[in-house]
Amino acid sequence: MAAEAFDVVILGTGQAGKPLALALANAGWKTAIVERDLVGGTCINYGCTPTKTMVASARVAYLARRGADYGVNAGPISVDMSRVIARGLRFAM
Repeated sequence: MAAEAFDVVILGTGQAGKPLALALANAGWKTAIVERDLVGGTCINYGCTPTKTMVASARVAYLARRGADYGVNAGPISVDMSRVIARGLRFAM
């Protein structure tokens, strides 16, 4: 395989990687991205997005438990953490 020349090589596809690559490519630069793991970086795959969906589930559980304070009787409330985590990861992919 022959070596290829690039104007810029971006290491990692975290939050800045993709927008930077697109901006440079649109400006006419020959651009490459190198990623060793999942495209999107920590925020999209493990951090921000999954965490936000888990926080949303916690908020729903909190409100359900406080339902009686508002005249709503929902019965016993339980949290299935495996489903909460699966939901968080589903939104991350």
